Amino acid sequence: MKRILLISFTIYCALFASMAQPLTDSLRTDAHLWASRGYFNKSLDYLRQIHVDSINLEDMHLNYSNFAQLGQNDSLAYWADEMLKHDPYDATLIADYTLRLNNGWQGEMGKKTFPQKVIDICKKYCERDSTHILINRQLAEAYYKIGNYDIALQELKKLEALGDTCFGTLYTLGLTYQRMGDNSSAYDYLYRAYTKNDHHPFCLFVLGIVSNKVGLGAEALAYLGEAEQLLMPDRQTLFRLHKELAEAFRLKGEPDFRLEELEKCMQYAEEKDVNELTFLMGQCYFQLKQRDKAKECYNKFLEVTENKEYNDNIKRMRSDAQRSLRMMMW
Repeated sequence: MKRILLISFTIYCALFASMAQPLTDSLRTDAHLWASRGYFNKSLDYLRQIHVDSINLEDMHLNYSNFAQLGQNDSLAYWADEMLKHDPYDATLIADYTLRLNNGWQGEMGKKTFPQKVIDICKKYCERDSTHILINRQLAEAYYKIGNYDIALQELKKLEALGDTCFGTLYTLGLTYQRMGDNSSAYDYLYRAYTKNDHHPFCLFVLGIVSNKVGLGAEALAYLGEAEQLLMPDRQTLFRLHKELAEAFRLKGEPDFRLEELEKCMQYAEEKDVNELTFLMGQCYFQLKQRDKAKECYNKFLEVTENKEYNDNIKRMRSDAQRSLRMMMW
């Protein structure tokens, strides 16, 4: 009797599995279809319907890819770790995942990187293949990030021996030598990196520093000057920044701080923006009860916008300025 029941149960399970398989295949097909069209959340919805016992490596890869596209790094890390349990030698996954771990992502306590985890993953992979340039780059970068410059240098020199002389490898070699106090070697590698990318502000900055250290003052001035130009936001960006700060202070009801930001806006404003800024500064002076300055701003604004074509916004501001001037006459 027990034997009959066992056979019956086995047959039942086989039938259930055969019935469930088409559904699972359909869910996979739909998940891939939605992901291919950019509907990553929909793809995840279909993947979640696959029974946990039926999830394979392909499903895990698609989960990883979807969460990568959505920027959901904690979920991405979960699926990467699950895949590495099954296959710690998945080079494509490791190259992508360790790059993300080295770059880090924002968490509750700020941005966090995971260099030790990168080292563990890459060292395991290197047991089978020690010549994968993309993975070795991340290993070297991780050692640099934890401050183990001796081993970082060893790994970077291996990359150089493999023919990897891209900007990133040369730049990190230069940084490593600088950290180790070898400014002459740091200069050599940073200069080589600079020849491959002459618009990287931090490369220029550090190259300027080590140029000073090795007595190349004129070069240092040139590199540091270029770095300053690249690190300095353009006028339009600075204008927008201070205008948004002014708006924030308006919403907070702090006209004094708003006025300071509008004055900074004036330093970066194009001609087309000056009239509006003049009106907004008049508003601030009016709120601060500095009537003479408020009148000056409003009258100047009304003078330059009189008998000129203007949009509804300028028309509204003219009306507000005239009303405020009348109020100050009482």
